[in-house]
Amino acid sequence: MSKVMRTLLMAGLAMGLALSTLSKAQDADTHSAGAVFVMTNNVDRNEVITYRRASDGTLQEDARFATGGRGSGGNNDPLESQGSLILSQDHSLLFAVNAGSGSVSVFSVHGSRLSLVDKVVSGGSEPNAVAQHGNLVYVVNVGGSSSVVGFTLDHGKLNQMPNSTRFLSTNNSGAGGLAFSPDGRFLVVVERLTNNIDVFAV
Repeated sequence: MSKVMRTLLMAGLAMGLALSTLSKAQDADTHSAGAVFVMTNNVDRNEVITYRRASDGTLQEDARFATGGRGSGGNNDPLESQGSLILSQDHSLLFAVNAGSGSVSVFSVHGSRLSLVDKVVSGGSEPNAVAQHGNLVYVVNVGGSSSVVGFTLDHGKLNQMPNSTRFLSTNNSGAGGLAFSPDGRFLVVVERLTNNIDVFAV
């Protein structure tokens, strides 16, 4: 792991209570151009709210789907991350973290409709971001011993890889997001509180 010690200027790193993700999936029974997904991060019952997106950009709330887990609650950017709710590369799956219950939920995407297909423990405490590349999914956990944990993805099902846990530079790093390099060979984690960028070979 290499660390770059410098202050990061990352526009849009801080996120509000609801994180928005845009889907290009088409909704066959409407004139919708796509869908937008937001996550409530509710401490009692985390949910994803779906909105139909018209071709002119206007949004109409469609439905709410329970993740089967709990969020962290709070009002002022409680997750402090990017990537708490993401679409898969092919836009067929939606991944949501449940920081309050230490789990990750996977939905199949059908336009603005979702179906929960899996929920697994995150391999750590307080997951706040997830990244996917091909059949690999990594989750960053900010609670306890801050870490990233790897999973294989098979038809929407996640399976934790043995010996895939890697720890960040400190337990209080304040990880704010993670991403794969375009070729999938490296995983990059941003630490807000230490001003570090952690780079892991995959």
